[in-house]
Amino acid sequence: MENKEEETSKKKTLGRRKIPIEKISNKKSLQVAFSKRRGGLFKKASELSTSCGVQVAVIVESPAGKLYSFGSPSVDSVIDRFERTRLCFNNCSEVHEEEKGVMEKSNWWWEDVCPENLGLEELEERMSDMQVLKNNLLKRIQDHDDLVMADSFLNL
Repeated sequence: MENKEEETSKKKTLGRRKIPIEKISNKKSLQVAFSKRRGGLFKKASELSTSCGVQVAVIVESPAGKLYSFGSPSVDSVIDRFERTRLCFNNCSEVHEEEKGVMEKSNWWWEDVCPENLGLEELEERMSDMQVLKNNLLKRIQDHDDLVMADSFLNL
């Protein structure tokens, strides 16, 4: 009688248990684990961004070689900011440590640029980038105006 009680009181499933961290050899299991963990990683990155008000970028390459990314506000904006900050830190040797801290906390990309350390070619490239930005903004304004116009026309 005791043996039957012991058998029925044991769990029927394995439940959550700690698994060793090592490369998964079974390709199907590897893909399933990658998909689940990728989702969990992106969820944690989103929670970090929301709760702490920080910008986050995560880029992951699958075992099959496919790239996945998550960014808040976007992967491109975080990477661009990282690159600009790193470029400025490497080029601005005369910037004091406390000024570097302020630059890290700035919210505007132009605050990260040290124009006095840029050569003519780099300044011309920045000017070209600004022209592209201006054109993109003008296009977005025009698109917005077109939408407002269409909306007001439909509401007549």
